[in-house]
Amino acid sequence: MPSDLEKYITQSLKKITKYEGPWCKRMGFFNPYIDPFDTFISKNIPDFDHQAFHKYKKHNFVYDKLWVAKSQGLMCGKLIDLKENPNIELPIFIKPRWGHETATSKNCFKIKSWEQIEKYKKINGMMWSEFINANERMTDYILLNGQIVYQITYEYSDSQNEFIDDWKFISPNNQPIPKISEWVNLHLPDFTGAVNVQYRDDKIIEVGLRLARGGAYILSTKNQYLIQNINNVVDKNYWDYSINDDQIKFTPFYSFKVYTTMPVFYIYPQYYLDGVMKKYGCMPFYEYYFEPAGKSGSVVVQFMHEDYETGMKTKKYLETVYNFAQWFFIFLFIFSLYLFTINKKLGILLLIVIGLLFNTRFLNPLGVTYSQWKSTKQQLFL
Repeated sequence: MPSDLEKYITQSLKKITKYEGPWCKRMGFFNPYIDPFDTFISKNIPDFDHQAFHKYKKHNFVYDKLWVAKSQGLMCGKLIDLKENPNIELPIFIKPRWGHETATSKNCFKIKSWEQIEKYKKINGMMWSEFINANERMTDYILLNGQIVYQITYEYSDSQNEFIDDWKFISPNNQPIPKISEWVNLHLPDFTGAVNVQYRDDKIIEVGLRLARGGAYILSTKNQYLIQNINNVVDKNYWDYSINDDQIKFTPFYSFKVYTTMPVFYIYPQYYLDGVMKKYGCMPFYEYYFEPAGKSGSVVVQFMHEDYETGMKTKKYLETVYNFAQWFFIFLFIFSLYLFTINKKLGILLLIVIGLLFNTRFLNPLGVTYSQWKSTKQQLFL
């Protein structure tokens, strides 16, 4: 596909998303960030990295992932400067250098041979670092004048798709690795707000000055004491120590990611996803969430459940139906072309039926279509 056509489609879809509110209201779509909750995270905590980068100018150096790697003594550098070197052990990991300029796992790849590298050098602002072969974890810290007053740690599954977890376990009893907390204390000694840190073993791979998933995990605890105390830090510059540890605990839960083994072309209507979540007793926060897992597939849905077994059953069911849908439409399209060579009228009729079925994918929030396009474009055209 020509690059100018890619840009045209991307720009057109982005413009359409400005009608998201009226469209969702008219269609009655469930909003996972608003509808299930009574208490919300303060707007003084940025939802996105690009907002945090501009809000916290004194501390936005943490968005330089090359600097983060160097601060820990990792082998790393600019991708454009990388040449074959016997002293560099493969695999390595490549990714965008600036964390506030990209989202999800866009342009993140595990590189296993020197021949793979050249095609990625054309992408501006890429870096490389040694590959850390360890299980990933993530911690949200709440800092008040540089002091850690609260943390919530997300433990990732051992099983992965490329480098992306199958699920996260969220519990008030999870604890971060001490070396990670020491790094936060050392480099953010006067910061007030939320700090999200992703790490493998005791090596940090990414830092953001906001909460994970815009605070969705914190909101899903439904603990008003916890949410209000976090708001106190950013709104009033204090942490209420009269609220004890038991009051800010919550029931542990899991966050699951649903994968397809190929790029996503068709997504079921929002109403279908709502029905599946209700049928399996999932927690009220769930969303279409597109994250390429290298070239082998993509995340398509993220949801939460308090029970691991039921959550895994839901995950496997959704993976089956979403993978089936992609192959189903590919098969129907190829068959319609074949049928057209035999009987033009039947071929055209089948193409019309396929078009009608396929267009049910647009019975979703407009932002879903835009996000899905960006994910598919990366997988197919990079």
